[in-house]
Amino acid sequence: MGRVHVASAFLLAALVLAAPATAQQGTAQISGRVTDTQGAVLPGVSVVVRNEETGATRELTSSVEGSYSAAQLTPGRYAVTAKLTGFRTMERSHLVLQVGTTLTIDLSLPVGGIEESVTVTGQSPLVDTTSATVGGNVGTAELSELPAMNRNYFSAVALLPGVQFSPSNQMGNDTIVANGQTSQNTNVSVDGGYNADDALGTSSGAQVRTPLEAVQEFQVLTSMYDAEFGRASGAIVNAVSKSGTNQFRGVLFGYAASNALTAEDYFVHRNNLEKPTTTKREWGGVVGGPIIRNKLHFFGSLERQVDNPNRTRVFETRPDQNFAIAEDRTDWNTLVRVDHQINQSHSWAVRWLREWAPQWTTIGNRQTPESSQDETDLDQTAVGTLTSVIGNSHVNTVRIARTWEHWWHGNACFRAQGPNPDRAGFNFGQETDGQQKLCAPQLNQSSFIGQASTESQGPWDSNYQIEDDFSWFIPGKKGDHEVKVGARYNYTELKRVSQINENGTFTINSDAPFNAADPRTYPERLSIRMGTFNELITNHTVELYAQDKWKLGGRTTLSIGVRYDLEIIPIDETTNPLFNGSKDHPVDRNNIAPRIGFSRTFDDRGRSVLRGGYGIFYNRTILGAIDDVLEQSKYTASNVVNFPNASADPGPSAGRFPTDPFLVNGPVVNRALLEQMFPPGANIKNAGVVVFDAPGRQQPFAHQATIGFGRELTPTIAINADFVHTANRDMFLARNLNPMVRVNTTRTGAITRVNAFGELDEAYTERVWVMENTGYNDYDALNISLEKRFADGWSGRVSYSLSKSFGTAENQADKNTYQTLTSLNLDQWESPSSVDRRHILALNSRLDVPKTRGATLAATFRYMTGTPFTIFNSNIDVNQNGELTDPSPAGTYNGTAPDAAVLTGVKNNGGRNGAIGPDYLQLDLRAGWRGRVREGQAVEIFFDIFNVTNRANFDNPSGDERVNSTFLVLTNLRGGGGFPRQAQFGVRYTF
Repeated sequence: MGRVHVASAFLLAALVLAAPATAQQGTAQISGRVTDTQGAVLPGVSVVVRNEETGATRELTSSVEGSYSAAQLTPGRYAVTAKLTGFRTMERSHLVLQVGTTLTIDLSLPVGGIEESVTVTGQSPLVDTTSATVGGNVGTAELSELPAMNRNYFSAVALLPGVQFSPSNQMGNDTIVANGQTSQNTNVSVDGGYNADDALGTSSGAQVRTPLEAVQEFQVLTSMYDAEFGRASGAIVNAVSKSGTNQFRGVLFGYAASNALTAEDYFVHRNNLEKPTTTKREWGGVVGGPIIRNKLHFFGSLERQVDNPNRTRVFETRPDQNFAIAEDRTDWNTLVRVDHQINQSHSWAVRWLREWAPQWTTIGNRQTPESSQDETDLDQTAVGTLTSVIGNSHVNTVRIARTWEHWWHGNACFRAQGPNPDRAGFNFGQETDGQQKLCAPQLNQSSFIGQASTESQGPWDSNYQIEDDFSWFIPGKKGDHEVKVGARYNYTELKRVSQINENGTFTINSDAPFNAADPRTYPERLSIRMGTFNELITNHTVELYAQDKWKLGGRTTLSIGVRYDLEIIPIDETTNPLFNGSKDHPVDRNNIAPRIGFSRTFDDRGRSVLRGGYGIFYNRTILGAIDDVLEQSKYTASNVVNFPNASADPGPSAGRFPTDPFLVNGPVVNRALLEQMFPPGANIKNAGVVVFDAPGRQQPFAHQATIGFGRELTPTIAINADFVHTANRDMFLARNLNPMVRVNTTRTGAITRVNAFGELDEAYTERVWVMENTGYNDYDALNISLEKRFADGWSGRVSYSLSKSFGTAENQADKNTYQTLTSLNLDQWESPSSVDRRHILALNSRLDVPKTRGATLAATFRYMTGTPFTIFNSNIDVNQNGELTDPSPAGTYNGTAPDAAVLTGVKNNGGRNGAIGPDYLQLDLRAGWRGRVREGQAVEIFFDIFNVTNRANFDNPSGDERVNSTFLVLTNLRGGGGFPRQAQFGVRYTF
């Protein structure tokens, strides 16, 4: 991309630092105009904006043009009152202000005495006529009253158009896919504080799960968001926690799903296996109220989850390995929040969120119980804000936040080495005392993984955030201007210790048990890590922005903004030959992102709006991708090596004994010989895969353009349609500087490595990848939604997306395996994205059943077409480049395994991701009853049924023709366990 000269960045910095500020995430705004009943503007009107629940007020005076604006308000229910001598007092009450939105409330004052008042109780407009943003909001009622399998707010996020739901049986790991990007590329905040994983992005959901009962609402921005938001190529998820009010209010709740009310999963039923005991229990409560009425409030949440989800695996070639078990997952989640309005000019708030979530006997793809793993995990986040109202038109918010975590992935063998008798073995945080190399090696057989897990690693990471946000309302300058400027600084420190694969992995081209007399049961390759890897990586980010929402007259709003993102990840590049001995690391300093949007209403009541815009949006660098240049550097004390190095030993697959000295004794690690070659603790040249940073590495970015239309059909029904085009550029796609040439097309053919580009300083024994910005992805979508706000006893939402995601890059650690010598063959790598779903449909509804004295019904329905996958044959290296990923020709393919879950008639268009996997469908229902106990107290009893039709939703099958037992066989249920039909009882007591 052509870059703006770096001097422009300093001009922008000077502009922003003149009035320091940043994104007002977690807040919202009310603005409008005051007139008399004839439409003449009224200056000097006293306007009071009051939070009806907390009593917090903001006093304003209308401008010469009669306009007013109250920025950086906490979302909630508000009343707006206008007073002027000679006119009756006008009040608009029960106005629901949603996070991230601008509520336009125009007031018309009738002539009369100021002591006379007119109060209008009405609903907030459904269509925001001042914004070009594509997205939506979900509030408390939908969160608490719709059935949600894991009680995770990401399930409600995915009810909005353009968002895919990616459920997981793992605790708190539900996540989403948005904007045609993978799940790692969403940015999540809670109360304006960063809440995403620095190492993994959002591939496992938010950093700390915010319990449903503690969430007031959330906003999802999928496209064309203002300059205050950034560092994402997917969605922005902006959640707000509940706060205390002037009334003591709370909820006590309990949910239980018994084994008797949980159906057998697909594989248990089909193979007549014993059904595992699967249960789920959740209980807790929230409470909030005043410490000092109208001034100081508190809110607290406590939640306990105990979950035993099903896990079943079936291996047709080894039925003795079939199993059905229940995993063991628990967590404690705690939230505390305090809000204080010191006076009408100053207020502060603090919030702390913590979750402790150990998980035992977790099963991944192809794993058996003996190769299972576990996790101990502690996540925390805290945020504090100070908001100051300066005069009639200025508001400033200072925010500080921290997010920190430690987790450790281990296994039963590793944990047993600890000093404690419990399952954790080690004191939390002291897991590095264990030694994974003492465990038996893993056996990677054709269809399954046996004997032991290789997983033994954990990070200690912390993100510190400080920001300032300044809003300035400027009326009467050829319209009204709502100006925002801001700055944010983040410092991230990631310490990671990895013993992954220190026990070694033997690859065996067979599913048969080892037999010393049968050469086909011998391993054909050993992969092993020699030495523990210790990492410390830091990241400094600076974000600056300026935004002007310019209201031209009463119907047109222009949103003009510019944003600057600077990311500094210090990496010592001394041993990187591409840097010629320099320690300097790449820093992309020209990330200036202009954005412009418009909205135009077609009537004075603002019922219809045409909106659109264009902008540049920079993504963030995922530390879990860039840290490969540290873990797989040129010199290391933690070599990950293969024997044989080039390709599999040809003996076992041909019925001969292997000749490699590390394989001749079968699946037994020759530790003594290994330590002769790789002395423990020695920092030597890496004999395995090397990853180099690129001197010109840049931050990925996207061009976005949208055009949309919204219409409020009635005061409670609105329809929205938006077309979105996103062109992601400079995406990471690694190139091999040490490409291979295979002597023939067989998978065991001899390999030579070539310094084809002439960029390497010496010979290397394995692949040498360099992280480069050669990838792209284009995304086009039509998002349509029809929303019915709760009124007349029911509400509903229909969301539909027709989309296409296509390109050469997805995740930041992607590597191009179609390269042949110096030819990158990007035209062959180009394909539909692996998260491309052509059709996504979501429906939800809530109903108070009439004439039943409290009966309620609710439902959610989701349907998504399948995602692409590649059909290939790892027995054949068609282009002789040493990689066994060449796609099979176009045609119709059939699985041949004697398995009821095998797919036949699969159409393959050829190339990468040329086939389409199974679709996804799920219907969840809730029936309940709500009754009042006494004034202000109520009981809700409900019965949920998840996956009513007991639909088996599968992950994509293997596309490898070489392994007949798994080719086109559906072996893994969606989310890990597939969520078989389950009934759940629940009760909520509100007071």
